[in-house]
Amino acid sequence: MLEQARYAFWLKTRRWTLGLLAAWLVVNLAVPWFARELDRYSFLGFPLGYWLAAEGALFLYLGFIAVYLLVMDRLESALAAQGAAAAGLGTEPEEG
Repeated sequence: MLEQARYAFWLKTRRWTLGLLAAWLVVNLAVPWFARELDRYSFLGFPLGYWLAAEGALFLYLGFIAVYLLVMDRLESALAAQGAAAAGLGTEPEEG
């Protein structure tokens, strides 16, 4: 049972990692590719293409990292709980 939980954990981990890497790739390719079209709009007084390349992409990268941290924390907690349940330890700490 624990091996199935580990396998499911790694499948979910790979999916999230590949999804976030794909989003990172889209940001890296789309912002320069569409920079001239994005410059028609402005954000905080700067052309949008410039702002996304200089600052906005950095915020998106930080968002990707935060999402990865939250998801991995939840996945690891669920795996640890399943491991404890499989070992018969439960999730409550021992009194003593």
